[in-house]
Amino acid sequence: MTSYIAGKLDLARRQLRSAKNNMGQKDIETAANRAFLAAENAAAAAIAKSGERVAPVHSQIRTQFEDLCDQGVIPQRFKGLLARSYRFRLRGDYGRRIHSAHPIPDLTPTMVRETVDSVGDLIDVVAKMGRKRRA
Repeated sequence: MTSYIAGKLDLARRQLRSAKNNMGQKDIETAANRAFLAAENAAAAAIAKSGERVAPVHSQIRTQFEDLCDQGVIPQRFKGLLARSYRFRLRGDYGRRIHSAHPIPDLTPTMVRETVDSVGDLIDVVAKMGRKRRA
């Protein structure tokens, strides 16, 4: 499991760097995509560190991650990050304006920058988490 966690965190960091590079090139659509992937990989690492199995489905990872936020394992301020970054990814990748009955706003550089910054903070939090062994 340690190599899984390390691999997910390494991938999240690379995707975050890519998102920042995309922002520097004013490519906010691709930055939104990379930010979501980085957030999801950081969430998967957090789930694994908490001793749980990581589901291979976006919605299940989001649910497991939000449960960690509700339990206080991950700070509450990150609870909506996966859902928000996923909607931004859908807008950037596919131009979708609605997802699960929620409107998706037009992407702006500020909105995507804030998401990228939050994902970076999440990666830092997950990297510092202790690891719980499965029973």
